[in-house]
Amino acid sequence: MATRPLPIYATDQNFYDALSRRDERAYQYLYAESFPSFRFWVQNNNGTEMDAEDAFQKGLLNFLLNIETGKYQLQAGTRITTVVFDYCKCVWLTELKSARFRTRASLPDTIDVIDTADVAKDLERMEVVNVVRQSLGQLKDECRKLIEWFYVEEVSLREIAERLNMKESSVKSKRYDCAEKLKGFYQKTANKNGL
Repeated sequence: MATRPLPIYATDQNFYDALSRRDERAYQYLYAESFPSFRFWVQNNNGTEMDAEDAFQKGLLNFLLNIETGKYQLQAGTRITTVVFDYCKCVWLTELKSARFRTRASLPDTIDVIDTADVAKDLERMEVVNVVRQSLGQLKDECRKLIEWFYVEEVSLREIAERLNMKESSVKSKRYDCAEKLKGFYQKTANKNGL
């Protein structure tokens, strides 16, 4: 089966509009354009390919959530791939500083510093937190636990696989499915609450 070529967007505004419409091809294009350089950056900053995948997914989810809630608006002269890279970089830098990495890796000597104050402030707004809580409550028990373990408690995929008596690759796939369901519930709840 031949795969359709990824679209090439004439402008970042076209690209942003496609992401706002939840165009699956735009998501694929964003992944293809952004992930390879981010993976390279993580591997050069004390991470593995799996670390890069996890940080990229978290950062991308934050970015798409901010597009959907209107908290991120495209600025003239700003490249979307650069913005996504910065979101993902914030996630990885937080991971490096967290307790689970302190014993195995030190912070790199030089890191491109970015201003994360606005991103952090936006993500912590009470309305969004409440909608996320309501959305989590709508997930089936196993999905809710998986999302909370991975994204909130930062439990590794390997440990989650052991807890659920599943293969790590199956857990990775299930985590993606559960995140998509959560995103759907979030949209409905956010629209209902007028966010």
